[in-house]
Amino acid sequence: MRKPAKTRHSPANFPRQSSRPRDDGELKLLKTIGERIYRDLYKMEKSVEWLGFESETSRATIRRIFDGDRNVGVVTLNRVAQALGYKDIIEFFKRF
Repeated sequence: MRKPAKTRHSPANFPRQSSRPRDDGELKLLKTIGERIYRDLYKMEKSVEWLGFESETSRATIRRIFDGDRNVGVVTLNRVAQALGYKDIIEFFKRF
């Protein structure tokens, strides 16, 4: 039995992607999101541990969001936004 030929869209033809920002624009966006979340948390006078618990997210992930050094998933960001009192991620970005 022959192996199927690799097509140009097969996963083997794409380089492995990192969750790190690829350029200055992406880095700036991630840092802005992290600063906004940090500022909201500070205004609420809550801790990182509290936000992690409420959003079911690890403390390390919350710190990475603050630092803007990793791309955060949409579901995770939605959970964080809801923990901060936003209806959802859409409301969070509307107030950006």
